[in-house]
Amino acid sequence: MNIIALGEQEKHILNKIHAGVLYCKNDAGSTILYANDYFYSIVGYTREEISTLFQDKFASLVISDVSKILVKVARAIQENVPLDYEFQMRHKDGRILHIHDTAHYDAENNCWYVTIMDVSAMKSIEYERNKLSLYLHHVPDKIIISDSDGQILFKNNPALLPDHFDPKCTNLFEMIEPLVHPDDLYAMRQKLEKEEIFEYETQLQKNGRYVNHDRNRIIPIHDPKTNALHYMHVSMDLLPQGDVLTSFPSRTMFERYYNKVVEHAPHAPLHLGILDVDNFKRINDTYGHHTGDLILKRTARQLATVLSERDYLCRFGGDEFLILLVDYTDKEAKEVLSRIRALTFAPVHLDGYDIQISYSIGVAFNYNRPVEYLQLNKQADEALYTVKKNNKGSLLIV
Repeated sequence: MNIIALGEQEKHILNKIHAGVLYCKNDAGSTILYANDYFYSIVGYTREEISTLFQDKFASLVISDVSKILVKVARAIQENVPLDYEFQMRHKDGRILHIHDTAHYDAENNCWYVTIMDVSAMKSIEYERNKLSLYLHHVPDKIIISDSDGQILFKNNPALLPDHFDPKCTNLFEMIEPLVHPDDLYAMRQKLEKEEIFEYETQLQKNGRYVNHDRNRIIPIHDPKTNALHYMHVSMDLLPQGDVLTSFPSRTMFERYYNKVVEHAPHAPLHLGILDVDNFKRINDTYGHHTGDLILKRTARQLATVLSERDYLCRFGGDEFLILLVDYTDKEAKEVLSRIRALTFAPVHLDGYDIQISYSIGVAFNYNRPVEYLQLNKQADEALYTVKKNNKGSLLIV
């Protein structure tokens, strides 16, 4: 069958195809010998306009570099393979169209069978997706996006090498499971089932310093029918909000953490302690503030190295530190805090001086019941006052 002398039935079939179908000469202008109706709807011109304005030269509609396209055409003929490439054309109304072209060479007639599709919408989606990805990569927070089963689909640049995430793990929930307490994991499942945001905190210590302290959110992303499609995990670095000298969290962060623990596990045993460096003003007056700062840093390192990951610390102000022990019995709490005090029995050599350091510690226990933060803090402060009044350098748990 000669394709340029089609019957009505063949034309009817080709005109029902939602793709441009053409038969073109193998010349510099890719002269159109036949094109179906859909081709003209793609470019916006009528058959008569294409003939009159462009002398049926397909290449005249192309705004990409035609010379590069002709190189691909010559290579396809030489290697006897189909053409499959993309280029840009201009619509009659001025819009730029992204075209996907596939073509097969008819050696007998030195012509091409061509099929083109307008992929502008797909290119627009791809462009917006790439733009969004670029934005997310420049957000300082760590962002991880997973599908509804937790399989990780995207990580922005800050999330690629965080200290506490396993970079080899491909599932969001498996990745965070070692970082979240079992009580929190249960709370997380409850929240996400209700399509609510779940929050938790992670900390990483090295050599007695917090090197990572994140406030994390898992945000369910839904379609209009409220079906969970994806989860977005956002981690915000809290260290800049903390204490510069010790790299410890702030008082506000400590209180928020305490409230989260109580919310997730109302009957967890909690010990809230206040540690005070004895005679700190006299140390500053005698040896100078630089030496005083070294003592505070040393104290911070000691505290961080003896506490577990779920415990929490902050510099309360001046020479005082807040300590939260989670899931300890009274005996266990006393053993941990006694280890801290034991480190002060011998003089410490700092800044060229041998200095005797001691700590007074007042601790309040919640007796496995939910107690408001300010109430437990006040009880610990009263216990510390008793220690400093009656037996400075000792420990009292109330």
